[in-house]
Amino acid sequence: MQHQKQSGFTLIELIIVIVILGILAVTAAPKFLDLQADAKSSTVKAVEGAVKSVSSIVYAKSLIASETGLSGSVDVNGVATSVVYGYLEHGEDLLVLLDIDSEMLPVFHTGTTADDGDPGATSSAISFYGFDNANFDYADAGTVNDGCLILYTEATSATVPATVTSSTGGC
Repeated sequence: MQHQKQSGFTLIELIIVIVILGILAVTAAPKFLDLQADAKSSTVKAVEGAVKSVSSIVYAKSLIASETGLSGSVDVNGVATSVVYGYLEHGEDLLVLLDIDSEMLPVFHTGTTADDGDPGATSSAISFYGFDNANFDYADAGTVNDGCLILYTEATSATVPATVTSSTGGC
């Protein structure tokens, strides 16, 4: 009588393969699951670059129009835009100037003191993705990394230009 030799995997071999795949999935999954936060952070960085570009373009227009004093106004796409030392005034709504997509849930903030929920007398912010602006400490915006926002600070003199920074730790 001829015996046919069976070929295939044993139950033990299948269990070992499943365990190895499980270990790989557990170690690799966090890298793939964090892609949404990376995408949001990259989007905020891209908007930061756009704000810097707009600030530079407005400054160039201000130089051409000789509007580089403590206050002035230049035309940006048919709209009179306030400038301070040739740079955007902090109260100018950056959402309107940049035509930012509402899918990112952007909110424009401007205020009087650098405090929780208030970017300061010479600053404005755009927060993204439902970020809780009311509890963000703007006084420490340069050191904390828990926001999802862009902070614009207007020029303080003819020799100190406007600055744009972003915080993406809370995206």
